[in-house]
Amino acid sequence: MVLDQCTVEQGRCFAYCPMTFFDPDEASRLVFGVPYDGTSDIGPVRDIKASRAKEESIAAGGQGGGTVTSLLVTAFNSGLIDCAVLTGMPAGETYPRGLVATEVQEIISCSGSRFVGSHSLAALKEALERGYRRIGVVGVPCQVRSLRKMALYDLKQENIRERVRLVIGLFCNWAFSSREFADFLAAECNTATIRKLNIPPPPANVLEIETDSGIKSVPLDRVRPLIQGACSACGDMTSEFADISVGMYEGKPGWNTLVVRTETGETLVEDALSQGMLVADLYPEAVLKHLSGASANKKTRVPIKA
Repeated sequence: MVLDQCTVEQGRCFAYCPMTFFDPDEASRLVFGVPYDGTSDIGPVRDIKASRAKEESIAAGGQGGGTVTSLLVTAFNSGLIDCAVLTGMPAGETYPRGLVATEVQEIISCSGSRFVGSHSLAALKEALERGYRRIGVVGVPCQVRSLRKMALYDLKQENIRERVRLVIGLFCNWAFSSREFADFLAAECNTATIRKLNIPPPPANVLEIETDSGIKSVPLDRVRPLIQGACSACGDMTSEFADISVGMYEGKPGWNTLVVRTETGETLVEDALSQGMLVADLYPEAVLKHLSGASANKKTRVPIKA
């Protein structure tokens, strides 16, 4: 389905799209200072932990343990970032979209996963145009790749490499089409009453819709046809080119998996722990093996160099 017509044969949309071309060596040199290794199924790792927000209100509002929100609040309060590009659902709107958060409460209001493709990077354009110099971005793997392409090629010379100071990547296997998923939810319940969506780890095989009146479980087979087609062409499950990657911790409800990849990410995690924003625990080898296997399975379907 064509949503818009564009007469520009070559432009930023094509250059920055993660589905057009992507050089992992070039991106790895930008982020890590070395060519892409490819020997780790989950990408470069400085450290990996189990983590959760120490503040219970943040933990409760997050999808897993509120780790991303705690890290962003720490980054904002420390001055590492002066705004955050996030995905939110403004009151009265039908589809999630990118938002520029410039206050702690705005960051907290964007907690939780949306499970849909949500054009979040449109808000990066807004942040750049508004003159922010220390931008943090949260995105799924394809968006992280797009960000790195923006920094590499910077076609409008917006100094993106210097101005995007922090990239937090989310684990992702696939996302639903916003329009189709919104229609599906509207047919299942009063969307104004939805508090949270959740997809528990296997063998549950359900989508949980938490509303004011309780939790409704929907078989995943009913919603799989709503998955975006481009997701089948992505082999990156853990946002390998982010500073920090965060996902669910299967088997430990209320906790996240936290992968530290860069010095920036390492310093931020240390600050969040020392300031009492984040708590961490050891990440068992068996759980890491399971995560690596799941990531390897996605790469088997779509090799990262494809």
